[in-house]
Amino acid sequence: MIYSYCKHCKAESPGDTCQTCGKRASAAAQRNVWSASFLPLTDSRTWKGILLTLVLACVLCFLLLIGLDALLLGPSGASRVLQGNLPALIFSILPLGLLIAFLFLYLQGRETLVFVLDPRGAHLQTWHEPSRKKSWARLQTADASRDVPNPAGSMMHLSQERHMLWQDVQSVQYKPHQSLILLYHTPHCAPMVLRLPQAEYEMAAAYVSKHCKGK
Repeated sequence: MIYSYCKHCKAESPGDTCQTCGKRASAAAQRNVWSASFLPLTDSRTWKGILLTLVLACVLCFLLLIGLDALLLGPSGASRVLQGNLPALIFSILPLGLLIAFLFLYLQGRETLVFVLDPRGAHLQTWHEPSRKKSWARLQTADASRDVPNPAGSMMHLSQERHMLWQDVQSVQYKPHQSLILLYHTPHCAPMVLRLPQAEYEMAAAYVSKHCKGK
């Protein structure tokens, strides 16, 4: 949803017009804000990243051991590695890693993502219920100073913040069917993922396109 800030009234209003004085805000005073509830355990992108990392780790360990044995013992050493139980032991990292990842993601629970697009760039805040268990599952310390009351009266914990300036965006990928916009600082690697309600997608895509022309 578009929010605008009126310098004259020193107030923020929904839409592009100040609700106090009726003056339309300039584009520089407008920002697009929305939130999305998110469950890491059910996110396919998270699981794809975990699976790719584990497979890569298994393959690298396997190739490293074969290379070391071949270097130290010659071709017979590499053959001995292939005939023994070591390959099965190495690739057991895969199911064990998936089990550990499941436990960590399960303990993380649900989180709320708050997105802001403004003339400077894209900004993301991740919030979850205050809990030592939820913080530790995210490999974070449980810092009570980051607990903030929300409008409903309960407390929320600010887990992390991420900012990407428009000039740092190298490429953009739009996925309207998945309600996602991916902002890449490094091409094809570790994008900032904008998760949108379907009703907000076109407005956010137009905002991003305006600031990332040709990307």
